[in-house]
Amino acid sequence: MAEEKEEKEGIEWGELFGHAIRFLILTWSLSMMTLGYMGRVRIDGAFTAGLVSGVLGSYGISVGNKKSGTNNSNGPKIIDNSKNKVGIK
Repeated sequence: MAEEKEEKEGIEWGELFGHAIRFLILTWSLSMMTLGYMGRVRIDGAFTAGLVSGVLGSYGISVGNKKSGTNNSNGPKIIDNSKNKVGIK
C-alpha cells in the first residue's frame, strides 16, 4: 500500500518525457515557421503549421475562431431582393 501511494504522488518519468518531446517539437516547428516567413529557410509552412496544431491539440488548445451560436457576423448574409425594382423595366 505504501508503494502505491508513493507512485501516485511522484512524477511519472514517461509523462515527463512525453511533455519534453512535445515541447521540443513545438519549439522546433515554431522556429522553422518563423525562419520560413523571414525567408531564411525553405520549408513547407503547412507541415510546420500542422505540427503546431497537432501539439497544441494534444494539450487541448484549439487554434481558430469558434463562436458559439448561429449568429455569425462574418458569414454570408441572405438578402431578399424579390421586391427590388432596380434594373427591371
